[in-house]
Amino acid sequence: MTRFAPLEQDAARGRRPDGTRRDWPAIVVCLGLAALAIGFPQPVLATEQTGRSDRMLAIGVIAHDRGPASDHHENGVDLNLEIQFGPLDFPGTPRPHLGITANFSGDTSVAYAGLGFRLHESSRWFADALLGVAVHDGPLHKDPTGCRLYSDCGFGTRFLPRFGAEAGYRLSPAASISLFYDHMSHKWIVSGENEGLDHIGVRYLRQY
Repeated sequence: MTRFAPLEQDAARGRRPDGTRRDWPAIVVCLGLAALAIGFPQPVLATEQTGRSDRMLAIGVIAHDRGPASDHHENGVDLNLEIQFGPLDFPGTPRPHLGITANFSGDTSVAYAGLGFRLHESSRWFADALLGVAVHDGPLHKDPTGCRLYSDCGFGTRFLPRFGAEAGYRLSPAASISLFYDHMSHKWIVSGENEGLDHIGVRYLRQY
């Protein structure tokens, strides 16, 4: 079986030669999201003003690299933070969002932006489809032999298409819980290495 040299493996997984992990990217993206939340203007809403905020804050506990398209080459329990803005006055009334999924185990952290499209709406239940783009701090390239034999590859590009889904239940008019899934990869779009990454978990959403 082909194995990476220790330093090569550490570099691929984001560790420094002294064995410490790269937690700084997660901190940077958290600070960046907070800055964007403060400075990002509220978009034109598709609904009338009701005196209640149309912005939502989501916080989630996410299983890293777990899901239907996962190859389980990375690990961890991630923190997901997301800001959702009011629906746009466009066909389908998509809701813009900005978010991060921060990994604290030395693997890949992600910042993303996109649109959510409401697929189902009732007094208690809702379901959304998610579409956008993600930027990550994971390795772009890995050992060619490991990639070919074990599908343990780099991500290939720094920016990746991202899609997902969310199904939720309203606890109150202002608060919900949900089951959340997303996937990012460039398969069928860009040739070359394409590791891909899944996240699946639960989130709490609240108006603010």
